[in-house]
Amino acid sequence: MKIHVPLLLASNFFLSTPLAFADTAIETETAQIGKQGEAAFSQSYEYGHSKDGSSGGTLTQLEYAITDRSEILIEPFFYLWDHPKGESKLHGYGDLEITPSYMVILEDGWVPAVLIATKVKVPTGTQKVGGSGEYDYYPYLIFGQHGAGWTFNANLGVNFAGREDGDGFDHQLVWDLEAEREIAPKWTTFWEAFSGEDGIKTVSTSLEYQWLKNFNSFGVLSYNEDHETIVRVGLNIQF
Repeated sequence: MKIHVPLLLASNFFLSTPLAFADTAIETETAQIGKQGEAAFSQSYEYGHSKDGSSGGTLTQLEYAITDRSEILIEPFFYLWDHPKGESKLHGYGDLEITPSYMVILEDGWVPAVLIATKVKVPTGTQKVGGSGEYDYYPYLIFGQHGAGWTFNANLGVNFAGREDGDGFDHQLVWDLEAEREIAPKWTTFWEAFSGEDGIKTVSTSLEYQWLKNFNSFGVLSYNEDHETIVRVGLNIQF
């Protein structure tokens, strides 16, 4: 099982503002970024179960707006575990992911916002829980659009994963589609379909509640083509 990151990255979780920040409730990186100097923190825990066993771990995001049109997203995976059926439980550190992005087109009517981004995976992960020991590079585009009370986002790019023997890269098409909407005061729902760096197609939904102006919590339910059910709970804080 792969820990799903949102993949990061950030969504409309402060319902009193149109801006969006780091949010591990979703996998899709969104085009709604913060203003210069704003920062956000997202922390969640994930558990997945399939016929082959179970796995889980922590997902952490720290996002900082360098300017009104550029930001950096840092995603350390402090703890991962894997428990294959009939075998011993394994645990360790995950890789570190760093993603700078820049908005090249501002949203204007029916013209979507467009950002260019590149995720770099730094090989800090323990090999027994999926660490390859090699760098990965994932250049991609982020699209964002508002309409009819909804916010829509999409990602499209190619991940270049360093082979464990150090001999070049394997590549994988990556795409994400996401829609979100405020369904009641303080409540936002998210709907996603994506195929991540592992190539596994997944559908996901989440529900988020805003407790305070700069604080909310969420729950996520996902299911992928490997017949794995994934649940995740977490919180978001804006600074």
